[in-house]
Amino acid sequence: MSDIREASFSATGSVTRDEYDEAAKAAGLFRRGRIVGALGTVLLASAGVSPSSGGLTLHPVPLGIAAAYGLFALLVLPRWAVARGFRSGRAAEEKRVVVDGTGIEVFRGEESQRIVWDEMRYYHETPRLHVFVGRSRRRTCLVALPKRLFTAPGENELLAAFGQERAGDGS
Repeated sequence: MSDIREASFSATGSVTRDEYDEAAKAAGLFRRGRIVGALGTVLLASAGVSPSSGGLTLHPVPLGIAAAYGLFALLVLPRWAVARGFRSGRAAEEKRVVVDGTGIEVFRGEESQRIVWDEMRYYHETPRLHVFVGRSRRRTCLVALPKRLFTAPGENELLAAFGQERAGDGS
């Protein structure tokens, strides 16, 4: 296991939009937002129902507003947030990433950002990606590394073991 602690991985490339969508889904970045959206929809819908002597009375305007809010909060908003994250994070740009014993460093042109392992919350592996999720200065950091960038034999398996050891699975 000591050979994993001394390992260093480097890759250069870019993330496609569908890979970024898969990383955001694997990271569960919008679960909390969907829960809040569902609770808001239920609360708004409850305003559209009132007890009466003959049972329940439905009020169509508040129920319509609740349905519109629910569709927006549960379907439109998460997709918009992922698209915005992809554009604002300039995920499509080519970057160089170095994963080593101190953390993950992302180089984009002349800029670089380092996320140390203490800031890393968890690691998740999908069939196409290595996904690291962390917090740096009150911001959630998502690092998606496509497996296609690691071409050496056994490199993906070693990076998966390294990610599990360093960042864990979030539990």
